[in-house]
Amino acid sequence: MVVGREDMTLPSHMEKRGDVSVDSGHTRLHELGYKQELKRDLSMFSNFAFSFSITSVLTGITTLYNNGLNFGGPVSLVYGWFIAGSFTMFVGLSMAKICSSYPTSGGLYYWSAKLAGPRWAPFASWITGCFNIVGQWAVTTSVDFSLAQLIQVIILLSTGGKNGGGYEASKYVVISFHGGILLLRAIINSLHISLLSFFGQLAAAWTNFLFVFFLFGLWINFSGKKSLLEI
Repeated sequence: MVVGREDMTLPSHMEKRGDVSVDSGHTRLHELGYKQELKRDLSMFSNFAFSFSITSVLTGITTLYNNGLNFGGPVSLVYGWFIAGSFTMFVGLSMAKICSSYPTSGGLYYWSAKLAGPRWAPFASWITGCFNIVGQWAVTTSVDFSLAQLIQVIILLSTGGKNGGGYEASKYVVISFHGGILLLRAIINSLHISLLSFFGQLAAAWTNFLFVFFLFGLWINFSGKKSLLEI
């Protein structure tokens, strides 16, 4: 009973070899000539929760509905999702393989240096770092700005709507919302890793709940309809 419970709570970087738990990442770091300095306390589900939360499935779908329907129609939304998702999966599997081979804290920079070779290693690490930080800026600010716009719409609808004299926040108020969200995100990311793990798992569970609720709402809304054109 005790052994089974230990297996269930075993971190993702630990593996069983007989009756002994071995840190596979530590062993690989030792083979690469490095000593482990950082603690890795995230379980497999916590790692998944972080990745799933960063992906922001519901945020990406809902904020791009307008563009997709206007410029591509339902075909682009349905088949574009599967096509782009398939190619993204190949990229994710490739990066997972590289990560398992080089489990270092440097991450992308170290991988780039190793894959590029000694001659191009500095440039590869530098250009990877530049693209990565710009991508992080773009993703974070765009998602948070979408949330600020969502808050604007919630306030407008809750105060009577556009035709009912509701409060429509100006662009400066929306930017203030955006700044507050960014500040809140910075504070949360400064917390202890155990709290970050909890927030990540909470976000993943909440996102899955909202997704199921969204699909159930669509089923309720469209049940009994003969055609979407009649809606």
